[in-house]
Amino acid sequence: MEPVAVDVVKCSKAIEELKVELLKAQWMIQQSTLKASENEILDSMATIVGLSYLLTRRLGFDYSRLDRVLYKQLAQWQKEDLYALESEWGDLSLLLSYLAPEED
Repeated sequence: MEPVAVDVVKCSKAIEELKVELLKAQWMIQQSTLKASENEILDSMATIVGLSYLLTRRLGFDYSRLDRVLYKQLAQWQKEDLYALESEWGDLSLLLSYLAPEED
């Protein structure tokens, strides 16, 4: 796949703004969990995911490349049983099957 042509210098303001918004969304997750606000937690999580994709594009990468790197990273975490998420709850298997479902 051909890389996305992006002038990073020209996009530097947008890149910096996206990074600040990512930090704000992370802070909002913390605040939302303290308040036990389900809607605010999910809104903040969705913001992080969306901003991550937008930042990926502004940095010159294709969205699908982020997906491939994420899938590879999750598979590695599954293998390493990161924080016992796999052995205790099967979270990584569940997420991997959600992101790349096997066709019957």
